[in-house]
Amino acid sequence: MNTLPEILNTTPVATSRLFSIEQVDLRFANGTEACFERLVGEGEGAVMVVPMHSDQELMLIREYAVGVERYELSFVKGRIDSGETPEQAAHRELREEIGLDAGRMQGLATVSLTPAYSNYRTHIFLAEDLFVSPLQGDEPEPLETEVWRLCDLPALRDRQDFSDGRSILATFLAAERLNS
Repeated sequence: MNTLPEILNTTPVATSRLFSIEQVDLRFANGTEACFERLVGEGEGAVMVVPMHSDQELMLIREYAVGVERYELSFVKGRIDSGETPEQAAHRELREEIGLDAGRMQGLATVSLTPAYSNYRTHIFLAEDLFVSPLQGDEPEPLETEVWRLCDLPALRDRQDFSDGRSILATFLAAERLNS
């Protein structure tokens, strides 16, 4: 097993309201020194929630994604607020984005988006036994919801407006959990 490199110095490079960029100077066990940059996300990361509308259907949201400059289908998602656990954030985001809460929330996975460049993690949940429980959110416009049958997930994954890798992974994780 490799020995972790020694961090010689960490220098802030830039900061925004969502993340900061740090330069990290490292010394590896073989004596080689290298400089890396990494994104450091604000807070404790994010959650993504797969809401089960029925035994054979899940719910998606359609939301504007500025990174790709179009409306995208994805699952309920959002940042974990300070002092919240990932599960608490999952319940809150469900309520804010689709006006529902879950009687049962199961963790499916915690994934890193780009572990070589960022500490940001997303906790993926499966939400079942949904019930009405709206909470005011911070979205700039009302979100549309769509219901998809589990048997149609391959067609969903083929859509150009369903491109978030976390959402694609979540379809496989949810189907696996529901079929076990």
